Amino acid sequence: MRSPRNQEGFVLVSAISLLVVMIGLGLGLLLLTDNQRHASSREQASEAAFNVAEAALNAQIGQLSRSWPGVKELEYLSRCTAATSTATNGCPDPGSLNVGYSSSASPASCPAGTTPEAWGSALANKWTTYVRDDGEGTGALFNSTVDQNQPTWDASGPGGTPDGKLWVRSVGVVQCRIVTLLSLVSAQYVTVPFPSSAVSGNWFETSNSGNKVIVNTKGKSSQAGKVSMRCNGYNGTAQEIKAACEKYDEGHGQVEPNTTEVAATPTSTLSAGQLEGLKSAAKAIGTYFATGNCPSSLAALSGKPVYVEGPCELGATGGTANSEEKPGFLLLVNGTLKLDGNAEFFGTVYAVNAQNSSGVVVQVHGNSRVTGTIMVDGNGGVSFGSSHENLVYNGTAAENVRSLVGVAGTRNSFRILPAGQ
Repeated sequence: MRSPRNQEGFVLVSAISLLVVMIGLGLGLLLLTDNQRHASSREQASEAAFNVAEAALNAQIGQLSRSWPGVKELEYLSRCTAATSTATNGCPDPGSLNVGYSSSASPASCPAGTTPEAWGSALANKWTTYVRDDGEGTGALFNSTVDQNQPTWDASGPGGTPDGKLWVRSVGVVQCRIVTLLSLVSAQYVTVPFPSSAVSGNWFETSNSGNKVIVNTKGKSSQAGKVSMRCNGYNGTAQEIKAACEKYDEGHGQVEPNTTEVAATPTSTLSAGQLEGLKSAAKAIGTYFATGNCPSSLAALSGKPVYVEGPCELGATGGTANSEEKPGFLLLVNGTLKLDGNAEFFGTVYAVNAQNSSGVVVQVHGNSRVTGTIMVDGNGGVSFGSSHENLVYNGTAAENVRSLVGVAGTRNSFRILPAGQ
């Protein structure tokens, strides 16, 4: 009878097999944990990149609300980064972005095979913003290839004129993770209510004593405009005050139809906020003249609005500003305007009279003419000449004067762009 086979070593084999299985399970679990950690890190980096991109987008929109590039002279940089941003070039302030996202960064170089930023910004840039015209017109979808090469200002819309819309594209990069956001922003304008008087000021005069129309208060309008004076600082009876601050020959039809009146109107036609909005609107179309920069010709006063800080003594003896079909709006903060010879201005002349003058602020003499309206704030006056219709009322001259009050994202235009766009 055979003896049983020796079983020594079986337990060792079983133990080794079990150990191999356990090591495999352990390595698999370790690999799974490591993958989850990397996935979590990538997700956190992507979320951080989204936050950076969103902050940069909002900061760029904020800059556009301060300076809308309505003309080429105001065009933005091709791209804005922390390195290219300055206090005056319209890029987001890198300091404010760094306060909230100072720990968000990418290494000096990303791993081989990392997807590059579609418009070429280096991945070492934590954020990048781009401003582009919506050259394909209102309602057109964003086309990364086409819109990348569009102008960096509000160049054109349907019909070849600016449409008040721009694409803003922002990129956030954290740990080589890229998030790209897009929004179509629109300039927001409001119409500024403006008096419809033909002439308004504290006093006015004509230098003619003959039988001639100097101030035509009706022109082609359906209704005549008022010649309304405040007459502040004049004493006496109502008739004496009127005669002292409205110095014209009433018996010879110099104001026709005669709509002169003494009225306690406000000494400031527009509020500080309305003036600021008109300043922004003028900056957007390149018709803003900063302090110390005075227009050198009447033609330079063409536009709606033209905003002149002054102090300026503007004068012209010839030339034309604007047209009857397209009247302008001149806003002179500090200074005077004197038209003589054959100079002609179509539109509204509004003098804020920040210099607090009680003398002549707007003078229209000779054969010069304003076809529109004239407004002078404070105690300043208006002087007309003796040989010509120096004012022909245009009741529509001050209509549709718009001030820029900011910008806003167009509804449903905000989105995350896919890689490559």
